[in-house]
Amino acid sequence: MDFFYSLFDLSSSLAKKPELRTSLAVFKVLFIIVAAFFFILIIWFYLRAGFFAQQKLYYSYFFNKKKKPEPGSSLPLKELGDYWQQLAARLDYQDEAQWKLAVIESDNFFDHVLTLLGYQGESMGERLQKILPEHLASINEVWRVHKLRNALVHDAAFQFSHNQAKDVISTYERALKELKILE
Repeated sequence: MDFFYSLFDLSSSLAKKPELRTSLAVFKVLFIIVAAFFFILIIWFYLRAGFFAQQKLYYSYFFNKKKKPEPGSSLPLKELGDYWQQLAARLDYQDEAQWKLAVIESDNFFDHVLTLLGYQGESMGERLQKILPEHLASINEVWRVHKLRNALVHDAAFQFSHNQAKDVISTYERALKELKILE
């Protein structure tokens, strides 16, 4: 115990020396500069990796809205189009997870649009059954990509390619244009 008291006394007497205080102040300043450099470096890596862009994309449509449009009301076509463009931009990433996310979100987006257009049902499948081929010529293609999305979500071993993701996005885009949601 005496050893610790003597060590404490030695450290407190060293801390009182002016030359040691000066060198400690220099180390403090250097440490602050190095910490700030690494903090800026971390922010830069996050920006380069697209982390903030992905988060903004994910939350922008759903949380920037003051009020979600009700089924049958006038549709916010510009906002829906902007969101679709951001969603389709996920295909530009060289990451399979982004492609899968784009497919899942495009399916959810199309389901949301069907709800806004007034199609009733508990699930997207029920809403798709109520669409007549006269209203949507590509209904069979929409069914096909919806089933592909279900396989993607429910089968962990499902192999998914970039071409399949582009096919799903283009099919939903074609259907949205037929429904006059996209231009």
